[in-house]
Amino acid sequence: MRHPFLFAKRVLGEMNPDLHRATDAALARGQVMQAVALLEEGLLTAPGDFAGWMKLAALRRRTGQMPSALDAVNAALAARPNDFVGLLLKGSLHEQLGDADRAAEIYRAVVFHGRAEVQLPAAMKAQLQRINVFLERHRANVESRLALTDTLDDAHRMRARRFADNVLDRRPAYHQEPTHYRYPGLSDIEFFDTNHGELRDRLRRAFPDILAEFHALAVAHADRQRPYVDLAPGQPAAQWSALNRSTDWNAFHLIRYGDHDPVNAAACPRTIAAFAGQEQAVIPGLGPNLMFSLLAPHTHIPSHHGVANFRVVCHLPLIIPPGCRFRVGGDTREWQAGEPWIFDDTIEHEAWNDSNELRVVLIGDLWRPELDDQDRAIVQDLMQAQATGRNLGGL
Repeated sequence: MRHPFLFAKRVLGEMNPDLHRATDAALARGQVMQAVALLEEGLLTAPGDFAGWMKLAALRRRTGQMPSALDAVNAALAARPNDFVGLLLKGSLHEQLGDADRAAEIYRAVVFHGRAEVQLPAAMKAQLQRINVFLERHRANVESRLALTDTLDDAHRMRARRFADNVLDRRPAYHQEPTHYRYPGLSDIEFFDTNHGELRDRLRRAFPDILAEFHALAVAHADRQRPYVDLAPGQPAAQWSALNRSTDWNAFHLIRYGDHDPVNAAACPRTIAAFAGQEQAVIPGLGPNLMFSLLAPHTHIPSHHGVANFRVVCHLPLIIPPGCRFRVGGDTREWQAGEPWIFDDTIEHEAWNDSNELRVVLIGDLWRPELDDQDRAIVQDLMQAQATGRNLGGL
């Protein structure tokens, strides 16, 4: 007899419905092996019959023929690639065969395709829950086998952690999507937790003074706050339509497109001094920018992307009521007052203030940490060449 799985690659088609009925009748009589034989014979000339292969896979598993059951489900998936039920069965067979790594690989595909299945039966939903538990255990087991983690410096430890997260589907991978300017050769990194350390230390030390300056500015010059999103007439609103000119998200601009606000900046000398330094992104027509960002209670800043990937953004949280959080790519965090962080705003990000109080964060632009003096000069040269006295990139 010719091997059905080799033959399946050369002949397409489905089994005669009468053969399916004969198989079902044999099963009804309890004649499982006869049903298996009928399917095997019928699939010789109908290797494209997905239902037949799936039925054969289930019967072979029922009779303890695990490797042969796996052959059958592979043939089913050849006929209908990425089928949710087929992948589910294949993953469970690898798990039963003791191949946890291969089962996890298949189960990750099951979870991915399961997200699109909006009306799964309760039994399959229960299986998905079990699969997620299996995947968490598998991730922990893989991480426990990693040999290099404790020997790496901070930068490489972060890269190793991100690599493991991506490979093990702990979180989705997000990429830079600048709305205007992309400098080549830069990695996709959400948060820069080990870079610009001197600046972060300055901001921590200056936090009490910066907070005091904000309070004084808000009292003395409340009329100088402006909507954070204030697009010019005719400028495409795109990602900002919901918040354009909304007072739910206001700002006191200290420096905007490189220009110091004559009132706001003068009222906040300690803030200006703490942010000044070689880290600050001095870019003609674009930066630096420095502002107090005020987010009203129960306001959501929708997911969006920044202008240019050659700069990063620093947040110094000033007033953070409970219920405020921030997501960059696959990393969601809660601000801690006085503790700065730096992130790539060209990676999709969003923010929430679910509290009943105002949230205030100092926001400023910095150079991307990897850019050396020549890189910065290249950026400045091109921006200067096209700035011609106007602000570039809007926000």
